[in-house]
Amino acid sequence: MSRIDRKALGLKNREWGLKAERLAAEYFLKAGYTIRERNWRYGHFEIDLILELDRTLVFVEVKARCGGGEDPALSVDRRKRHRIVCAADAYLRRQLVLYQYRFDIVTFTGTEENYTFAHYADAYLPEVNSGR
Repeated sequence: MSRIDRKALGLKNREWGLKAERLAAEYFLKAGYTIRERNWRYGHFEIDLILELDRTLVFVEVKARCGGGEDPALSVDRRKRHRIVCAADAYLRRQLVLYQYRFDIVTFTGTEENYTFAHYADAYLPEVNSGR
């Protein structure tokens, strides 16, 4: 694949990712959530969506894939989860009241016109530092 082809594919993937984030936001709004933040950044870390429902903050990672290979949720590996948890910790520390919280993953597989959607609520927990 030429450099120009890779660049065009990268742009198309980026557009699909942005559309997936918009679709995820619409899904959560319809389900009664309040969107507190979109693409919230803490240093080099980013959280796609921060939502609130019934005094629970929900930190959402959105993944979109064109191919029909493995589940896009599997790309939220240990390193990615750690980065999201670090950013979520910083966000929670800035709040004036205590909140329950959870980490969700939303996936889109297919094309912008024809896709499969999945919502994994409470997809993972923060790792506990055992001091080792």
